Amino acid sequence: MWEEAMVMANLRKRVAAVDLSRKKLGDDPNANDTGQSEPLDNRPLLPKVSSKRDMNNGEESPKPVLQDKDFILDCLCWHNEYRARHGAPALTVSPELCEYAQQWANHLASTNEFYYRSEKTLGQNLFCCPISALVTDLTGQEVASYWYSTVRRYNYFKEPGLLHTNVNAGHFTQMVWVSTRYFGVGKASSKTGKIFVVAYYYPPGNIVGEFQDNVLPPIMDQETPGQQPAIDLDNNPIVSLLKSNSSGSSNNN
Repeated sequence: MWEEAMVMANLRKRVAAVDLSRKKLGDDPNANDTGQSEPLDNRPLLPKVSSKRDMNNGEESPKPVLQDKDFILDCLCWHNEYRARHGAPALTVSPELCEYAQQWANHLASTNEFYYRSEKTLGQNLFCCPISALVTDLTGQEVASYWYSTVRRYNYFKEPGLLHTNVNAGHFTQMVWVSTRYFGVGKASSKTGKIFVVAYYYPPGNIVGEFQDNVLPPIMDQETPGQQPAIDLDNNPIVSLLKSNSSGSSNNN
């Protein structure tokens, strides 16, 4: 409990530091901002807010999607649906993790880059998808289903190496990691026509030597070792569109 409190306290400091630096750089005076921020601890979910000007080398950054409450709830619900299939307890939304994830999604959209935040105390999942005539936005279900689709590559009865898991099933294993309790996610779009999604998990999953205790076979298949669950994942248009694309990625801190 002490370690959990320390991590959450550090997250609050980082969020506050980013907000303070943005105000020093100068927010848009026309933005709807009273100058008073609601304490994170008292919010079950972060509210949807208006976009503000975010300066980047003297230029206005791409307009991001900020704190999409419906997306957060949808992504959480589908995480918990998949976790229930593997005997893992439901995740709880953390406002701190949502804001932290949104900051990084905004950064990736602004810089048009795709890489992990240097953060050893949190698990991470990343996703990037080009906007097209078929995909103009993403739902939480589509992102969660895409991450979960790597379940097909996982062997429940062999303790994997970290690199092997990263390449093959890191999305899935972090999603259903039994010891993980808190979840946050953010989504942003770039001027170049890409959607970035960042998810954070605490405590982190994908710990070497702990996979068999934390990544459990589907409940319906526990009596038939080695058999994969009969789950139709191909109806997700995102999975079909990116089946041969390695844009989505998972970090195994």
